[in-house]
Amino acid sequence: MRIDVSFKYLEKSDFIDNILEGNFRKIERRLKMFRRQDPVHISVHLEKNPHKEQYFCRSHVYLPSSKVVAADENGRNISLAVNKAFSAISKQLDKEKHKWEKQRRQSRQKRLKNDFGE
Repeated sequence: MRIDVSFKYLEKSDFIDNILEGNFRKIERRLKMFRRQDPVHISVHLEKNPHKEQYFCRSHVYLPSSKVVAADENGRNISLAVNKAFSAISKQLDKEKHKWEKQRRQSRQKRLKNDFGE
């Protein structure tokens, strides 16, 4: 899994690294089904409003199936913005996972019907 993190008006710190690491682990658990295929790429952009205490997190997950899952969230502190964005990404990945599993079940049922001549 390739991960790119960029910052604007914000410095990288251990606090931010810990928040991101925890969220990356959660996403990685949801992406286990794609391990057999091409690698997954995650891009995260963290930004602070230079004029007030407002933070933005833009996250994109590029799946092997040419599907992109994205979230753009903001918050009063960096941890809130990051957690909201990754929560939205997790929900979208769960939906993709269910779609993918449904397609696999349907194709398996078609093969079984063809094999038994029904």
